Amino acid sequence: MKQVVLMILLLAIVNGSHAELSARLDRNNIVMGESVTLELTLDRSSNSQPDFTLLDAVFHVGSTGTASSTQIINGEVKSQTTWQVLLVPKSIGSHIIPPLEVDGEKSSPLKLEVKKPDPNAKAQGDIFIEVIPNKTSAYVQEEIILTVRLLYAINLKNGGLSDPQADGLIVSQINKGANYTTQRDGKSYQVLERKYALYAEQSGPLELNPIIFEGEVTDNSRRNAYTMFQRGRPIRQVSPMLSLDIKPIPNAFVSQAWTPASDLSLSESWSKGEYKVGEPITRTIHIVATGLSETQLPEIKLPPIEGAKVYQDKVDTMTRTDGERLIATKTINFAIIPEQEGDLIIPEFTLKWFNTATDQGQETKLASTLLSIGAPEYSNPNTQVSVLQPSTTLNDKIQQPQLNQELSAQPSLWKSIALIFASLWVITTIYLLQQLRSHKAQTPKRTQPKTNPLDINLKALNQATPSRIQKTLIAWWNQQHEQQVTNLSQIGKQITHPEAKKSIDQLQLALYQKAGNDLKIDWYKLVKSGAFDLKQSKTSEPIGLPTLYH
Repeated sequence: MKQVVLMILLLAIVNGSHAELSARLDRNNIVMGESVTLELTLDRSSNSQPDFTLLDAVFHVGSTGTASSTQIINGEVKSQTTWQVLLVPKSIGSHIIPPLEVDGEKSSPLKLEVKKPDPNAKAQGDIFIEVIPNKTSAYVQEEIILTVRLLYAINLKNGGLSDPQADGLIVSQINKGANYTTQRDGKSYQVLERKYALYAEQSGPLELNPIIFEGEVTDNSRRNAYTMFQRGRPIRQVSPMLSLDIKPIPNAFVSQAWTPASDLSLSESWSKGEYKVGEPITRTIHIVATGLSETQLPEIKLPPIEGAKVYQDKVDTMTRTDGERLIATKTINFAIIPEQEGDLIIPEFTLKWFNTATDQGQETKLASTLLSIGAPEYSNPNTQVSVLQPSTTLNDKIQQPQLNQELSAQPSLWKSIALIFASLWVITTIYLLQQLRSHKAQTPKRTQPKTNPLDINLKALNQATPSRIQKTLIAWWNQQHEQQVTNLSQIGKQITHPEAKKSIDQLQLALYQKAGNDLKIDWYKLVKSGAFDLKQSKTSEPIGLPTLYH
């Protein structure tokens, strides 16, 4: 047992060698007289104590609490120490909480905004609920931040606070809730605060249901004489009604995507490496919108690219919060397959959205991009190259008349001998040809077995995955046409059959969308019908050097 404990402690020390100290406030905007909680977290065990006296000049430093935890996950030990301190600012304005140090690690500075108290904020008894929207008029699907506060100056034993509700309203809680103290009319209150993002689905007046608190308050007068426990008195508190005015979507955005955000940005990144014909290039587009959830982000449709095909790949979305509002992100991958070498122009992309901060439409753009595309890594053996035909040389032409003159000068005897030998040569040739024909007639023909190109598992492709279809089809093509292609685009450029080209496009779409095998294409039938035959050359004459003489 001692060895196990020692091992855990040693692992904790090793893991703590790269510790980090983080700092956060439960709220970044408060009212004068309210308290705020500062939390420091060190990702290892520690018995040290932060020096919070550095904050005395700006804050009243309250009580401090410490908590430690250790977890062992898959043999890895993770320890954590957390300190919490209650701070009450001494003045109004922007305050900086300086970096604090624990065991040689320093936290990042934090900013806190302290505003003047609302003169209309009054004490309303020992317990009451406040419901405060950041705006009372908004467009359909525009974010409304609703702050709900339960203020109490009594000893609450337990209780629960309801969430805002209304017909045609989508509600998302922004934070887990903050607890602090505040002053109203010179009276101290404990506060439970929550923030919500509201999105109305229909235009017109919207009435929110009241927020209700139900719980128990400690009642000393109801203590039982025979027990040490105090009995609770039920308590119920209801908030005032809240009315909102929801405006319809502006006419300019009725026929297009409606994206009401307070801020929106676009960025992109490209896969690295050399770009070549037929090889996919990954283009990643990132969208970040403030004031929206991920379900409200628009679909991205890229304009067509001349000289390339575009397929949308996977899409990742996420909704997060900065403690004040929602922030939605969307990441889309596109596979761009060049079809020709040279410069490939990626056209400009424009996204239209509605800026709720300026109350007008806005455009965010991605500038056009120029990519350099190299040639594919294969050579086409079907390119015809003519062979230089032998021709009579200039020297032969000079010597030919001299030879004729010498022959003509010989006696007639030589002519007779030449005639006899020529006759014998003709007779011998006729005899040999007859013998050869007779031998062929008697010898049975031997047929060489031909390899059937359709036997390369094409019959099984109807049930195969897109990836398997691609590999098999490329292997068959290289065997059939004696090539070394590496992708489908190289095949598509060498065929003319419309159904075959359409099938190649469908297969590429399935590959880059990672779809299942629902193509319903009879590859064996297409190949057998000649749909994958090489297209004919535009010129029938061979390409090459002309002969010197015709």
